[in-house]
Amino acid sequence: MTENLLILFKEKIFNEVLSVAKDIATKFQLKVKVYTQNIPQEELEKISQKWDFDVVSSSEDFETILEKERPFLTLLPRPKVSPIVHAFVKPWSEKLVESTDRWNFLLVEQGMEKIKKVLLYVDRDTSSDNYIRSAYEFLKKWGVDFEFVTVFDERYFELLIKKEHPEQEAKELLGRMFEDYISAVREKIKKVLQLEKVEILPLKGEVRKTLPYFAKVHKYDLLVISHAYEDKNELIENSETSVAVFKN
Repeated sequence: MTENLLILFKEKIFNEVLSVAKDIATKFQLKVKVYTQNIPQEELEKISQKWDFDVVSSSEDFETILEKERPFLTLLPRPKVSPIVHAFVKPWSEKLVESTDRWNFLLVEQGMEKIKKVLLYVDRDTSSDNYIRSAYEFLKKWGVDFEFVTVFDERYFELLIKKEHPEQEAKELLGRMFEDYISAVREKIKKVLQLEKVEILPLKGEVRKTLPYFAKVHKYDLLVISHAYEDKNELIENSETSVAVFKN
């Protein structure tokens, strides 16, 4: 693990990002480096004095900074934006996360200064061993409460099965497919992490909608997903929590 965390700010400081970074850095004994763009010098001095972080004002683009620093984790602000505005204007931080799959990111939701309750999403087909292992080890060492979750998207199968089978038979087939899917995800996690028992929250629906909604209703602070999830952009946009996106 690279011995530093990175924070990126553009035009505005978000104290919740600094607070979460301090918590992680303390647990992992990591250094924190803050890169900023277009922020007054007096504000940067306050960060350095209050948080004891290394602060750098830079004109380099953030992609170049990431390549140079190669951090274990990069924390970014996730400003609150109304859904209507969000559909047309995305924050720069979300655009950065969506543009690359080479780095681990944590988008800290505006107003969330403490992360305690986390959902770790695992997919049967796309979640790699590396993603499962690195995300699990990170959350475990961080000391937050976290649960595995997976989502079975039955829409595609439902259409095919109902064309070929009576309604009751189709319902039973879908039920078995759901159980088989959950079992496959559970066995995958057990194998990768060498665990004897794994509890999973089993959900049904469209991942990009179901997962953010479940997290909101049940008051989770953070969703963890992989860059390999093909609809990560839409999931991030739909979320009303902090979101971490890890390398696959």
